[in-house]
Amino acid sequence: MASIDFICSFGNERTDEELFARKLNESTMLTYQDPDFGFTVRYPSFFIEQPDSLDNNVGYARFSYGDCWANVILECYATRNYDLSPKAGMDTLAQMLHATKRTLGKDYFILSGPQYENDSYMDGYSFYSKYVSRGKLWYVYTMVYPDRYHDHLSRLFKEIDAWQVWELPRTSISHTDSFLIFAATRDRHKKRFMLNQERPKDSAK
Repeated sequence: MASIDFICSFGNERTDEELFARKLNESTMLTYQDPDFGFTVRYPSFFIEQPDSLDNNVGYARFSYGDCWANVILECYATRNYDLSPKAGMDTLAQMLHATKRTLGKDYFILSGPQYENDSYMDGYSFYSKYVSRGKLWYVYTMVYPDRYHDHLSRLFKEIDAWQVWELPRTSISHTDSFLIFAATRDRHKKRFMLNQERPKDSAK
């Protein structure tokens, strides 16, 4: 089982947010390529990749960091686009996800706001998601993080903002991808993060 680093600060030592920021800024960025859809995503080397055996969805990757106080989670996945333009997709999902900020681009949009799970507000957590339109799919790169870590996550915000789905340009969806569309969207409206399950037992409040 992959280990989780515990970083607890006391007294006059640096806060856990500052320790995380230092670790993030010094970290090497690794590249993951999805075996089904071919999208690539970069993530910090000290984040833990969720084994494929723990998730039955194709076109889905998850990376997480957890210390004794908080979790930062990165997810990347493909989901079907039901012929919505970026503007229509942004407006629809902004309402569903309780987004408070939105940014519209030519073929993408970015949403952010308080994090909800099953319509229940996750106190102290927010999300930041980029949706990119490619063919019949939305490709999504999203981060869920503690609000108090916000000012220390600029490297990951920039990574999501600059994300282009594939390392090499592709203009259309492949024949193989078309068979995966329905598998990618089966029972998925928005991947839930289950933050409580990711926290170490010793940190339960």
